[in-house]
Amino acid sequence: MIPRRLRTADGVTLSLYRARAYRDRRPAVLLVHGAFSNHRLWTDASTQGGGLAHFLTERGLDVWLADLRHHGESDREPADARWRFEDWILHDAAVFVTRVRDETDGAPLIWLGHSAGGAIGLCWLARAAVPGSVAGIVTLGTPGPHRLGPVRVSLAAVTIALSRAVGRFPARLFRMGSEDEAAGILADWMAWNVRGSWVGADGFDYLAALTRIETPFLAVAGEGDRFFAPPPACDQLVRVAGSSRKELLVCAGLSHRGLARDARARERCWPRIAQWIEQTVEGQ
Repeated sequence: MIPRRLRTADGVTLSLYRARAYRDRRPAVLLVHGAFSNHRLWTDASTQGGGLAHFLTERGLDVWLADLRHHGESDREPADARWRFEDWILHDAAVFVTRVRDETDGAPLIWLGHSAGGAIGLCWLARAAVPGSVAGIVTLGTPGPHRLGPVRVSLAAVTIALSRAVGRFPARLFRMGSEDEAAGILADWMAWNVRGSWVGADGFDYLAALTRIETPFLAVAGEGDRFFAPPPACDQLVRVAGSSRKELLVCAGLSHRGLARDARARERCWPRIAQWIEQTVEGQ
């Protein structure tokens, strides 16, 4: 896939990919990775039959894959700790959605994000989205900002300190993913969850603002995800969201990354996601 190069309002160049070109205004799905990964999360060749991007394409959807800043083929952070988690929300999200809608002539669009990629979409909807920009949002393993216990708080503190000391979090070294994370971005995301609230630098309360969103919302959790986004943490966002059509889907036996990469997800999880997307866009 050849990347489209997009420019954000703050001057960052991002990459966006289209799995296959269509000109018939069929429903589109924008796949947004989370921390420690990039657009290749969705095209994992080790999954028999291909990754989630291939699966959704086979269902007849127009699939797009994003690289957030500091990931994949998008621009890297020019100076340590210059970027923040909110840059993904306030700058990157809008550019991706606008370009997909432009190239699909305004066809129904679903935002589908893994982990932090889901949080970005929810926060963007809560604060900056033009009403009707997306027809629905699906989050895979995206936890609400529940207060962490002492062990997890300590691990978060170590993670933030390490990231700031070396200018990035060395996820590849610890085999946590394919991308090292920008220090400021990861520190913000960890701090939000340590505090038990999603509050921006200017005091904007993203979690409280979720009560006002009306976009259909499907939260997907892995039954086997005990640490990053257990089902109760994902359900927190479902309970807060103001959407009249919202639900939690718990997929048996799948881990946090397994929701996007486990071969078993092709039978246990992805068909139900695709069905929800199809039903949602039919109602638009």
